Amino acid sequence: MASQKQIDANRKNAQNSTGPRTTEGKSRSRLNALRDGLTGQILTLSAEDRPAFEQLKSEMVAAFNPKTLTETKLAHSIAWDTWRLDHLRAIEMNMYAEAQTEDASEDDLDRAFADVRTFRAEASRLELMSLYEQRMTRNIHRNIALLRDLQEERKRHYEHDKKDEVLIARLCEINDMPIRASAAPSANGFVFENEEIALAAVRHRYLETARWTLKNGRPNLLYGGMQSGIGSDPLLEKLADRRPVSAEERQQILSVSPETLAIHRLHHPEDYGLRKS
Repeated sequence: MASQKQIDANRKNAQNSTGPRTTEGKSRSRLNALRDGLTGQILTLSAEDRPAFEQLKSEMVAAFNPKTLTETKLAHSIAWDTWRLDHLRAIEMNMYAEAQTEDASEDDLDRAFADVRTFRAEASRLELMSLYEQRMTRNIHRNIALLRDLQEERKRHYEHDKKDEVLIARLCEINDMPIRASAAPSANGFVFENEEIALAAVRHRYLETARWTLKNGRPNLLYGGMQSGIGSDPLLEKLADRRPVSAEERQQILSVSPETLAIHRLHHPEDYGLRKS
């Protein structure tokens, strides 16, 4: 426990650390210095800008969903250029606003003239800002395209290596062996989880069974017990059996799309002799 002498000393020292007192010092204190977690560089932003910047960066990086360091750096570059582009546009707007504030007129015509004077006086700066804007916009588009290409390439390699793992898993199933993903990285450096490969193997088995059944199965199997896919619909049964169909019945048949019948079967399986799940 601190003694009274130590407490008094701490209070005295605190009086010497009351923060910035000069106007310049207070101005500097409004800036928050932070170190970027990806690049390690020190960044300086105002207390008002920092939360907005961090939110923009985090949301944009999350939207691109990068998986590798290169993808993450590209996503951060896109976020940074977007912030700079927005900041540049704000500066342009503020240049016109400054002239209108100096004019201090509420007349629409005076404000329009103030914009004209600003454009004439700052033409070179506005032209330079437009050049910067074009460059940053190109950077954003180029980096987005590059990021998408890298992600597509990574996904192709991932699916290719995953197919190999699934085939090995199917072989394990056939030989009554447990499914375990390879502990070593794949040809393209991916490491798969056991559960992921097990689920993919089951899906692969279902797909292969479905393809074989649809190609080789009998009609009564292909259509769930419905002869030629007709089922218990008396109108369609007449067509299947080549029985006479009146014009009214034919119009009723043609007015119902196969998709509608499929939806009806989904919601009313009892009409087709099926049990509700």
